[in-house]
Order: sequence, then structure tokens, then C-alpha cells
Amino acid sequence: MLNLLFGFLLSFPLIDLGDTVEVKKNAPIYSVLEEEKTVTVLADYTVKEVSEKTITVLSQEGLRHARVVLFYDNLVSIKDFELEMIEPLTGKTIKKARLRDMSDYASNSTSFLLDNRYKFYEPSSPRYPVIIKIRTEILKNNNFYYSDWYPINYLHQKVTKSSLDFVYPTELGLKFKEVNLEAKTKTEVADGITTNTWQVEDLEVLTPSYDQDKLPKLLLAPVKFSIGEFQGEMNDWAGLGMWQSKLNAGRGQLPEDFQQQILQMIQDLDTPYEKIEVLYEYLQRNFRYVSIQLGIGGWQTMTAQEVLENKYGDCKALTNLMKSMLEVAGIPSFYTLVYAGVDEEDIEVDLPSNQFNHVILQVPTDSGPIWLECTSTLNPPGYLGDFTSNRHVLVTTPEGGYLTKTPAYQEDHWNKILTKTNVTIDDQGGARIESTWTTSGDAAMRLREVNSVLDDREKRDYLNRNSAVAGLIVGEYAMEMGREDSLPTATIRYSGLIQRFTQGTSKRLILRPFLTRVSEGQLSGNILSREDSYTISLPENFELEGGDSQEISIEGSGYEGKLSISKSGKDLEIFREISIQLDREISEEQRTSLFKEINGKFDRTLTFLKSSLSSNSYE
Repeated sequence: MLNLLFGFLLSFPLIDLGDTVEVKKNAPIYSVLEEEKTVTVLADYTVKEVSEKTITVLSQEGLRHARVVLFYDNLVSIKDFELEMIEPLTGKTIKKARLRDMSDYASNSTSFLLDNRYKFYEPSSPRYPVIIKIRTEILKNNNFYYSDWYPINYLHQKVTKSSLDFVYPTELGLKFKEVNLEAKTKTEVADGITTNTWQVEDLEVLTPSYDQDKLPKLLLAPVKFSIGEFQGEMNDWAGLGMWQSKLNAGRGQLPEDFQQQILQMIQDLDTPYEKIEVLYEYLQRNFRYVSIQLGIGGWQTMTAQEVLENKYGDCKALTNLMKSMLEVAGIPSFYTLVYAGVDEEDIEVDLPSNQFNHVILQVPTDSGPIWLECTSTLNPPGYLGDFTSNRHVLVTTPEGGYLTKTPAYQEDHWNKILTKTNVTIDDQGGARIESTWTTSGDAAMRLREVNSVLDDREKRDYLNRNSAVAGLIVGEYAMEMGREDSLPTATIRYSGLIQRFTQGTSKRLILRPFLTRVSEGQLSGNILSREDSYTISLPENFELEGGDSQEISIEGSGYEGKLSISKSGKDLEIFREISIQLDREISEEQRTSLFKEINGKFDRTLTFLKSSLSSNSYE
């Protein structure tokens, strides 16, 4: 599901995180780059990409900047690779490498229907500096997708000069978007051929603290394109949607006996949602997901008949089957393209092009669209989750297509955690815990995955790490999965023991901070609503230092919460509430700092004074 649907585009990071070392006042330079790249689109829609690099490697750290990774499949072939290593003082060639010297690997995937492979070469050198010249040539048999151009590929690399020539038949057209590029395109047209040229020089050296939003890049897309016999135009989103519909036309036919089975399943149901629910759950029970990336199969769905026979399919095939089943039930639905991934950036809505890697289904109803994630065996019908929520998608129709957005799930109930915990402290300072954990939305989906995937030991480990009281060793537990229409719910009940829950002396009993940490992993779409209530039974009627009723409120950028503590007799009541709604643009460093801040404000050491000397020392 995470593999790119439209052209399997694996690549190493453009900004190599392996270079993320400590930032110094003057950032070290590990290599210097000059590159010329030429992309030539031919009249038959094939695309030739030639790259010529000269890399001056200044240190061992910069040698990784000369790694070469070339991906290929049935649609992409590697035509040439040349590498020459030169001693800079003498100009003498130290080493050469050709295509036959590259290692060859299958692309790592859970799929057994995959034709993607890559060739890899990593140079080595005993001394520095060293000059490495690299030439590569790639041939693609279609122009459905053009690689974007990033002049800067690595941290701590000085780009002295980088250029791109994009050559194409004028009648095919080209769309592009320049982002943070100082040099604008120069265009030449001669004999029906257009050449667009971009060139940048003396770019700033990036360090690990770089702002990704300021990275220079060029986004490219075709107007007229073709894959095999399937031609199309991407002047607008409707053009891409129409092409996708034509590509899948006639691939949803179902055999008569299965159509009758569908009608029997829904014959006693009245509402569209009830019918969608039954058919969606049938799909979840009877078909499994595999990734299929064989040639044009990266774009075109299997037939519904093939999915029925094989009992498996990728996102395209399972979505197509669900669409066909709904059609038999008299319910229209639309094959929808999306760029999936947790916390992924939205697509460039002003550049109609293939920016998608996944397919979901939209079912229009009078009360609004119902969204179906057809690769999931756990989602309730109508629930997408953070994998595809809150982003633009392309709904495809026979007449074309249009952009819309998936649900944002910003209300509290879409990621809510409620815990209720009883703690009984014994005379030795240990405690018995009984807790109920009620969740909804994405928090419930995480528990559904735990319940579905993990074995008994792994579930206990998960509960030990994430229980409402830190340090618990879980004994008995039970999990209940449910839903309220499209809202997933999950409840866990568990009990266990904690040793040395309290510490004490002859005059005091000390309860150190024990609340489970609020963590980044509990967020979904940058939101979280959490409430934790505790009833703690003390072994004696101690006096709470600071008074029997205490309350604090916390507030910061993107969050607010409160902590209340009250004592009556031997019972101590603690209630914690936190609501988080962070800005989408928050950095990872800011996020980490924020959660440290939140947990620090909630941390409280409670001290109890004994009314008289006791034989219990808790030491």
C-alpha cells in the first residue's frame, strides 16, 4: 500500500539523513558538486534521462555523496553507467566502473507481484580529496511521470553549479512549478522542439537544521502523455481523472452467480449505509491485500473477476471490486486517487499531475460522502484514519474528475483516550491496579491493530508500556472492539501489580510521579483528547501535604489541561485532562520539546504526613 501506485518510484532520501551530525557554527563541507542533467522526451513518449556529475569528495563523510542507485522495472531501463575516480593533483585515473560492476537487488517489498529492482554502486577511496565523475543514462518507455529536479541532494554538500535541460516536442506540452529557485527558466523553440533550461550556482550548504520549506526544487509534469496504448492529457485534473477511468473501463464486470450472491446479502436491508456496511465487511473478511507493481499494473487495476478468483488484490483491485459490488446493489461510487501516508504533505493542487500513491473509494450519499479504505481489514465502513485523512484527493468519473478533501477528523472524539483506574496500596508500599481504558477514533484503531496483530505476550508488553499507571506488570486483561457507525471504539480492562508504588519513612509516605506520559505516538492529525481518573486507596488516613484539595491548570502553544487532586478519608482522587491541537507545520524538534514541557507540568510528587508513628517504614 505504501509503494507508489503510479510508477514505482523508490529513491534514497534527497537530503541524506545519514549526514545529520552536530551543527557547527561554520558548517563543514564534505563534498563539492557540479551536475548537468538532460531530460529528452521523444515523439513516441519515451523519455531519456542523462546525468553527468563531478563530485569532489573532501572527506570520508562525503564519500556517500557519490553513491549511485538506479531503479528499473518493465517500464524503466538502465542504458549506461560510467564512473571514474581521479587524483586531483596529478589528474591520474585511480579507478573506473561500468554497469557490469554494479550490484543488483530486488526492491524490498511484501509483494510477490513486483518487477522493481535496483542497481547500486558505492565507491571507496583510501585518501582525500578525490574527484569522482559519474554518468548515468535511463530510458523510460512512457512520460506519465517526470522526476522532479532537486539541485541539492545532500547535507554538507556545496553545489557550485547545477543545470537541467528539458527537451520535448512542443506539441506535447510541459507544466512546471519553480519553488525557491532564484534562476527562472530560459526557453528556446526550434523545429517543433522546445528546450527549457534551468541553472543555479553557488548554493547555500545545508545543515541538519535546514528549513525543508525553503529547499529549491522544480516540479515537472506532462500535458500530453501515454503509457502503452493509453494516451491522455493533463491540462487539468479532469483530464487525469478521465484517463484513469478509461484505463479501468470494462474491468469491473462480475459473474452472474456472484451478482446474485450480492443481491441476497442485501435483500433485507433498507438504507444505503446498511448495504455498504454489509458489502464492505464481506470484502474485509474474504480478500487480502498484496502490492502489485507489474508494468502497467502499477496504474491499471486487475479485473474484478481476477480478484474473485485469487482472493487477493492491491489497493486498485480491491477498490475496483468494492465499486463493482456496490454497482450491483444500485449504489454509485467513485475510484479516488490519494497520496497516502501518516502526516504526509498535501499535493500541489495547482499542478495537475500524477502525485498519488494509493486508491480509496468515495460513495456519495444524501448526507455526504462515505469513504472506504478497501485494503483495511480493521476499519469500520466510512472511516479512513490518519493514513489518508485531511488531504486533497482526485475523484475520478467517466466524465473526468475533480479534487475534494477527505475528512479532517479534528473533533475530540476522533482521537480520544479515557482511563479509569483504581489503585489499592498495601502496607509494604506495593499496589494492585484495576484499570479500564476506553478509546475512540484513531486511538481505538491503534488498539484494534494491537488486538489483531500481537500475540498474548506482545499484548501484555504493550499494556505494560502504555498502561494508565507507569511501571505496571499486567496480569489479567480483556479487549473489546466496537464502533459507533463509522467511529471505531475499543475498550481494554486489565489488572496487575506494582512493587514499591510508594516510598516512606516513619513519618511520611511519598507518592512519586506515576502518571503515564503523554506522548507523540498518541497524536493523530496533531490532535489528542485524553482524560485519566484515579481512585487511590491509602493504607491509612494520611494528611496530604499542601491540603486535601489541589488543582492546577496548564496551558501552552497548542495545548491546555488541568490536574485536580482531592482526598477524603483514605481515598485519594486524581483527575488529569489534556487537549492537544498542534499546528501542522510544527517541527519534530518543537514537538519533542512540547511533550517534555507538558509532562513536566503534570509531574507531581505527593507527600502524606502520618497522623502518628507507625510500625510501617516502607524502606
